[in-house]
Amino acid sequence: MKSILITDSLFIFPEHEEKLRNAGFELNRLDKPKATEEELIEAVKGKHGYILGGIEHVTDKVIESADVLEAICFTGSDWQHFIPGYELATEKGISITNCPGANASAVAEYTMALMLSMTRELFDLGRTGTKTFKTTKTLQDSTIGIVGMGHIGEKMARILKTFGVKNILYFSASQKPELESELGLKFVPMETLLKESDVVTLHTSKQAGKGYFSKDYLAMMKDNALLVNCSFEGSVDADALYEELKKGRIRAAFDTEIHDEKFKTLPLNTWYNSNASTAYNTDFANQLASDLATESIINLLNGKDDQYKVN
Repeated sequence: MKSILITDSLFIFPEHEEKLRNAGFELNRLDKPKATEEELIEAVKGKHGYILGGIEHVTDKVIESADVLEAICFTGSDWQHFIPGYELATEKGISITNCPGANASAVAEYTMALMLSMTRELFDLGRTGTKTFKTTKTLQDSTIGIVGMGHIGEKMARILKTFGVKNILYFSASQKPELESELGLKFVPMETLLKESDVVTLHTSKQAGKGYFSKDYLAMMKDNALLVNCSFEGSVDADALYEELKKGRIRAAFDTEIHDEKFKTLPLNTWYNSNASTAYNTDFANQLASDLATESIINLLNGKDDQYKVN
């Protein structure tokens, strides 16, 4: 009987476990969100499948210790970041899949919550602030710039259109003519997007590189513009961001914590951050990712091809 390792407890619900057992597999759970390299080296031995449900990193050493491993199924989309040993895995014939778009709606929904809260200045006009009357901006007559037109970026564009936003700019690694035609989006250089957008929202993967949204990019943003970041931790130059926020030139809302005490001195109307990344984490998104990962691991361990195979 083939054995499957499942890490963390966020993904792979009881009904999925039952499906895997009915398919003839033995399950072993390592109920940790971030297992160490040493723990993974031990856990992966003798396992034919590995459903990566946590935020651990599968290194070359982990892959080297995998004596019978045939497949790794990642429950997110940014698989290269969490499986840095993917090249060695490919050399050893270990298939890798991910779950593209499983959490796209959840992240887009959370992004809209941040956009609306900051644009309508809920924190200033509610019990966390001091204002009782203030005329605010609205998304409808704002120019919105989307950086990264993948699954989440596309969801954002569609939601914004339903809100009546007419001017949506985007910058991405590849142009999307079909979306431009359908939704009226406009593909522009990054510099143009930053200079013209009232709201800039980031939806890039970690492949963009830590700190890619640099001091220069921040300086290009319009006065009083809002920066919303629901991409990855470290994507924005934190020191440069703080200087812009401190001056009150721009505002920002992030789905991540910046581990710097000085940010806590900024008013909520200027700076909001989640205590930890949470945009992706909804029941519906976790269920969908678990559905996809379960189907993928069954396919691969039965010698079948899988549409979400990435190597």
